[in-house]
Amino acid sequence: MSTEPTPRVIVFDLDGTLWRPEMYELWGGGAPFMLSKDNSSIAIDKKGTEVRLIGQTRELLQMLSTTEEWRNTHLAISSTCDEPRWAMELLQLFRFRDKRGNDVPMLSLFGDLVEIYKANKKNQHRTILKKVKEHDPTVRGDFSDFIFFDNQQDNIGHVSSIGVTSIYCPNGMVGGVFERGLKEWRDKEKKRTL
Repeated sequence: MSTEPTPRVIVFDLDGTLWRPEMYELWGGGAPFMLSKDNSSIAIDKKGTEVRLIGQTRELLQMLSTTEEWRNTHLAISSTCDEPRWAMELLQLFRFRDKRGNDVPMLSLFGDLVEIYKANKKNQHRTILKKVKEHDPTVRGDFSDFIFFDNQQDNIGHVSSIGVTSIYCPNGMVGGVFERGLKEWRDKEKKRTL
């Protein structure tokens, strides 16, 4: 187990960060979705278009939600996708294992820290912070405990402006992205505690 500090809140965008295609790209298809019989990281919309978890998404979320090192870390979603109901359906459809080994919907990994609506993501992060502090008052109120991953540069700029370590990942959560983000957060944390 690592003795390095870990972020207390890890926030992910959905479209283009955890899965693709983006929901607007499914217009003309979309819900209802069904899981692929051959791959639990693929859902299929009513026209047959696949929605795939990107790169290391499954392994990363599984690790963050079940390992001892990350037990004090809250996972959250900040999304402005064009079809929130479709996103929620997919979050219910994709399955993961919880700490007890139970089969659970992806949505359950995030608890009530799910913000999916049109807004500046700064506002979504403020809402997430408020909710987290209600459950866990030890999380700092200046966003220094946060790390955020998004595939859109404008969102990175907005969220960075309030103090969140924000990681641009144009190809989503592919190999090396989480590690790069964690290193950046830890470097900032070391400077903060000097």
